[in-house]
Formats: sequence, structure tokens, C-alpha cells
Amino acid sequence: MAGPTSTDRTEAPSAAIEAATWRPLETVEVDGWTLGFAGGFTRRANSVLPVSAPADVAVALERVEAAYAGRGLPAVVRVDADAQPTDLDRLLAARGYAAVATTLVMVGAVPDTAAPLETAEPADPGDPGDPGDPGDPGDRVDVADAPDDDWLAGWLDVKAAGGGADPGVARAVVAGSPALYLTARDGAGVTGVARAALAGDWVGLSCLMVAPRARRRGLARTLSTRAVAEAAQRGARRVFLQVEASNAPARALYERLGLTVADQYHYRQR
Repeated sequence: MAGPTSTDRTEAPSAAIEAATWRPLETVEVDGWTLGFAGGFTRRANSVLPVSAPADVAVALERVEAAYAGRGLPAVVRVDADAQPTDLDRLLAARGYAAVATTLVMVGAVPDTAAPLETAEPADPGDPGDPGDPGDPGDRVDVADAPDDDWLAGWLDVKAAGGGADPGVARAVVAGSPALYLTARDGAGVTGVARAALAGDWVGLSCLMVAPRARRRGLARTLSTRAVAEAAQRGARRVFLQVEASNAPARALYERLGLTVADQYHYRQR
């Protein structure tokens, strides 16, 4: 299966599609804004989607801040081109919210061909891995409809290497949307994982991690293209993912796979 292709279908998915592929455990509506809560696990699941302008922004923010403080969490608001009101970023900055985690939304069309990927030039090692050489034949990739213990441990070992993540909360978040879970293994255990969440004709790639001992095998490439192929069999025609702008190795990998930047957003946090 070839990787995603760059075509005229480069619009970003809607906020509703993005949210459908990574759902909070709890949501609360505050005057046109949707607040997400998931025990602090990931900003995406613990932030505000400001989809409509509230009647009084200051009052809405007071309610937002109280809701997150009541759960022991910082108030985090996603700010993108569609955030309402249109001057929300300025209002948040004036209220002492710091800009964090500028994130790129990269997209591509799911190809109709089944040609194998050509090997790309190696990139510097990095999270979630690098193109490297074609996948090691010793790495077997399994696909499941739910994250098992091996998949979850493989992801959290890299995602939350410093500790602190609640495995139960993490499992609930990643399993909260229809998705496929890919696990690569060699004789010593799990070498990499990926997740492909399905929403409409979109597939959202996430949770792409390669164990440090298995990098430069091309596993990031192998897992990404296999995820797209599996999603295509289930009706996906477009692919997207989110990557922090500061993660140059990951962005380079995704560009080699044919994805292009269609949008970006950042968070404001206090």
C-alpha cells in the first residue's frame, strides 16, 4: 500500500471530525463552547473547543476556569481559525493565558494503488521514529479493533516515559472512538504501535510510537502505511494527523509519506 498522496483534497478536517477521533471522557457545554475532561490525559481531551461565540466571553471564561479548577486541571483553550469569538486569542492573552503547543494538521488523500513505498532518505532519529530502511522482516504487525495490554504498554512506555499517566484513563481515551490498533513485534516484544481512528471518510492517525531499541528499522513508515491501508478497506478516503510544529523529525516523516500542512492551531493555557 502506498502512502497518502498530496492532491487537491488538502482541506483540513472539521473540528467535529477531529473531536470524533479523540474523545474526552466527559464533555460540558458552556454557552457555545464544549469543555472536554479526561483526567488531564492529553491536551486534546482536556481542553475547550470554542465553536460558537458566547454572549459574554468573560463570564464564559469564569465558568471554564471554575470547571477545570474543580477537577484539579488548568484551563486550556484550543485556538484555531474557526475559534469564536474571532478575537478570542487576544482576549485569552489579556487574561494571562500562555500560548503553548503550536500544532500542525497534516492531510493527504488515501491512494487507490497498492504499490509499495520507495525507501526514503534516512532522517535523524526522533520521536516517533524515522523513515530509516524498509521495515525489518522480523517485525510482525498485528491489527486489532481494541487496544490490548501490549499495545497500551508499548505506547505509554514512550508517550509517558516519565510516568504519571493513568493506564485506565489512557485506555478509555484511546478506545473512546472507533479505531484500529496496530502493534509491531519482534522476538523480544513490542517494537511499535499506531492508532487509526475512523470518522466519516477520514482516518486520523495517532499514537505512532517506536521503541528506542527498534528505531531506524522503518517501523514508523511501516505502521503508518499499514494503518492507512487498513483504514482504506473500511472506507477511508482522506487521512489527517496532528503533530507539534516543534517535532521536526516526525514532520519530515509525514512529508515523505505525502502529507501536507492544511491548518494549524495552538492552545492557550492558564
